[in-house]
Amino acid sequence: MMTEDDAAYFAKTMTELQRAVILLCSRKESWGYSRLAEKTGATYGDVRSVGHFLQSANLARVSPVRLSQEFNGSAIFLNDRGDQVRLAAERLSKRKKHAPNQ
Repeated sequence: MMTEDDAAYFAKTMTELQRAVILLCSRKESWGYSRLAEKTGATYGDVRSVGHFLQSANLARVSPVRLSQEFNGSAIFLNDRGDQVRLAAERLSKRKKHAPNQ
């Protein structure tokens, strides 16, 4: 488990796209890469890179998702550490929205 300060630092040092993607993910549910790309305005490849980054940073797992029996792409599912960073990213985005001159 990481500390709250560690999670805040991690969120602060992430790119805007990494933060946008992690804010759309959770432990139990996630959009597939295609939908995450649509929601963030990024490309599929960029979202796939974020998924690989989150997995290599031990914040998430990337798993294939199925619609009925058909493969429907991959999705990002956060673990406990990833959820802590997601919460820190939420706090960071709220501060940015309320900061003067922004």
